[in-house]
Amino acid sequence: MTHFGDSATLSRTTPTEWLHVGARIGRLVNTWADRHDLVAYVGSKAAITQGAPALYTPATSEVEVNTEIAFAGATPEQIGDLTERSQQFEFPKGTGAIFHEALHARFSTFDIRQAQLDLNPLEWEGFYLLEEGRIEAFGVRLMPNNKAFLRACALGIVLGDLSEVDAESISSVRGVAKLMALSCARVQAGVLTNEDIKPLTDIFDVIAPKGLFEELRPLWTHFQILDPKFALPRMYDIARQWAEIVTKYSEEAGEDAQSETGQPSEGGEGGKGSEEARQIARQIMGALAEAAEETEFEATAEAMEQQTTEENEEAVEQRASQAESRKQAQQVASKVFSHSSGPSGVQRTSSRLTSERLPTPLERASAVRIAQALERAKYRDRIRTESASATPPGRLRTRAVVQGRAMRARGVMDTATPWNRVQRKHVDDPNLTIGVMVDISGSMRSAMEPLASAAWILSEATRRVHGRTAMVYYGDDVFPTLKAGQHLDKVRVYSASDSTEEFGKAFQALDGALDLLNGSGARLLVVVSDGHYTADQQRIAEDFVKQCDRAGVAVLWLGAGHYGRNGERYCSTPSSSYVPIGESVTDAADQIGRLAQRALTTAGSRV
Repeated sequence: MTHFGDSATLSRTTPTEWLHVGARIGRLVNTWADRHDLVAYVGSKAAITQGAPALYTPATSEVEVNTEIAFAGATPEQIGDLTERSQQFEFPKGTGAIFHEALHARFSTFDIRQAQLDLNPLEWEGFYLLEEGRIEAFGVRLMPNNKAFLRACALGIVLGDLSEVDAESISSVRGVAKLMALSCARVQAGVLTNEDIKPLTDIFDVIAPKGLFEELRPLWTHFQILDPKFALPRMYDIARQWAEIVTKYSEEAGEDAQSETGQPSEGGEGGKGSEEARQIARQIMGALAEAAEETEFEATAEAMEQQTTEENEEAVEQRASQAESRKQAQQVASKVFSHSSGPSGVQRTSSRLTSERLPTPLERASAVRIAQALERAKYRDRIRTESASATPPGRLRTRAVVQGRAMRARGVMDTATPWNRVQRKHVDDPNLTIGVMVDISGSMRSAMEPLASAAWILSEATRRVHGRTAMVYYGDDVFPTLKAGQHLDKVRVYSASDSTEEFGKAFQALDGALDLLNGSGARLLVVVSDGHYTADQQRIAEDFVKQCDRAGVAVLWLGAGHYGRNGERYCSTPSSSYVPIGESVTDAADQIGRLAQRALTTAGSRV
């Protein structure tokens, strides 16, 4: 059966409980097909008329996935986000079916309706049978890391396609040719191995007409290197050769190649009798079931090895990237904090110290209230432990279920542990680290007095909870106003006359000095700015806030100045918060403390 749908009408609506799975499959097939217009219909009724786990309909740009076949026994809740690589490895068979249809959407670029008009039924059958191996051959060449997925589902798909086919059709010359195209051609494509299909080839050696395989093999070999955008006429020619070869051997066997059941041709006496045909069909289906089960098991093991390889490579790349980023941040920090406090010695900034004073009683009281909030922050470092079990609770690992079933089928004791459980244990309160960035661009000129007040209050609050803090001011350049381990004894007001904002350099300086992204314990980044940046600095700021969220660093953005509300745009992550401050920071002290506490708690729970 073809996995092409020819309907111009959209399928039924995805059942509500499967909507989240369908949405993610839709994103996945568009990514793999390099398209943006594909939609996914997911459910137990999908592709049901074709008997396949999945189906691609070009007329509606729709991919159907039958959940009962592709994800047998799994509920929507057990299927995670399939756009994530780890979840694809949890369901290699279902992922393979999705990948197969994405390959159709990407490489089956011919007009199906026109092809059915240009070719007679037997020629069209040869065309779509050869197309199955062709698109998978292209897929293996383009994305070799997905080969195990195709292998996991290949023979299961064939078995499903033939489950409702009558015995005469399977055992005829035409039926044997179909099986060769669906199995042997996939060996040529690099999806299956000769060992995978050995139970079938052993039967082919007995029942297939001598010479049939040798004449068909060059056809799928040639077909698998062609592109319909440039070689459609040649693909038609190969399909016609297929029909001629099948017709020739069918006639020699006394069969009618145009008949779906391979019945004897008119006036002929050849062909297999019903009982003999049923016996051969049982042998074929038994061999196919054996091959499908064995191959799925082997492909699952291959997928596990592939996952381990990818995770190891990713871990190495991630460590290298983190080490490089950490090194760059430390180099920036070394340059920035080598200056004395203030802008002296920094040539590129126009900012200067304009005044300094002792903190007011209100500022001291605000520091105390914020310190109390930081002390109450429910942040804990947590130890994460994974364990596997044969019984719930935990997350069901489909691959382990397949392994267990295969072991039982061989009479081996099932030692699989399909339930994966993650336990997290809180440890003692960690130390607190706070990095503070203050914007001194021209748009902040009217807010420098409250910004200076905020800088002292945060420094004092961190000192009161025995935390570690560092502070930089950033405009055309970056300069330190507080090094790690120091304490601000006075409120110092600087001018804001720079024309740009070096957000990226300022963050790197703090990261290098305090090890924000790669450190441990409670970490908080405070940005005091209106967020009125150039386009490139906007992107840099958004990226660093996201990095903080992934690394468990809370972000508190204090919006000040004429454009202060712009700061809200950077607080889209769960562990970031925005607080507008007016002329008096002390009025917002309670809100600053509360939101800092919440941001730290959220960041801690996500680590």
